[in-house]
Amino acid sequence: MTTPNDERNSDHGEDDDPSLRQKLHSATGDRDAEAGALADRSGDDVSLEDAKVAVNRAHGESIEDADTDSELASPADAREAADDHG
Repeated sequence: MTTPNDERNSDHGEDDDPSLRQKLHSATGDRDAEAGALADRSGDDVSLEDAKVAVNRAHGESIEDADTDSELASPADAREAADDHG
């Protein structure tokens, strides 16, 4: 049974809603841990470094001046960062 707080992946291999773990790390300002939570749910094609880039972009801390749709990065944001660097 899947609950709303479950970190399991959706049919598309991801869930664009941030996990509770990612929200917690965002709230405490631990960007590395937030990136780790994002990387864990983003699939094998996204590295921790890609997730860090996506997290920094979402918080407006990117030197690349890239916009995101939310203050919390999604797996799609992490894949975009991977594509930009790969």
